[in-house]
Amino acid sequence: MTLLTLSSSIPGLKPSYCSGNVCHPTQEQIAVFFVALYMIALGTGGIKPCVSSFGADQFDETDEIERKRKSSFFNWFYFSINIGALVASSVLIWIQMNVGWDWGFGIPAVAMAIAVVFFFAGSRTYRLQKPGGSPLTRIAQVIVASFKKL
Repeated sequence: MTLLTLSSSIPGLKPSYCSGNVCHPTQEQIAVFFVALYMIALGTGGIKPCVSSFGADQFDETDEIERKRKSSFFNWFYFSINIGALVASSVLIWIQMNVGWDWGFGIPAVAMAIAVVFFFAGSRTYRLQKPGGSPLTRIAQVIVASFKKL
């Protein structure tokens, strides 16, 4: 997000020549922009499947009270995701179109930085589940089972 913000705010990284709604960036500017987008995609792909399972690991399945809290956690988790998507597709788009792309990318970059600080600040209190065997063994078991059922 920081690289994307920089590509929209530093004069050397954003197109200098625009005619109407069409801009003509250099190859280097295009490269920086797409590297930023690919880094966001890679980071999103790496964290999305882990966040909800990591949140579930914070609750003890054997405790009835924590099982109810786990359900509440997922309700708030998905509510927050949807509110974030609503804000991103409305408020941030308005900011990008009316204030500037640097602000439109900078606000989520700052929000991500704050989220990382909060994540690491609470790391001493997290429950860490021990891995239950090799993930490669599980993948192999799924592949073998799918061929058996073919």
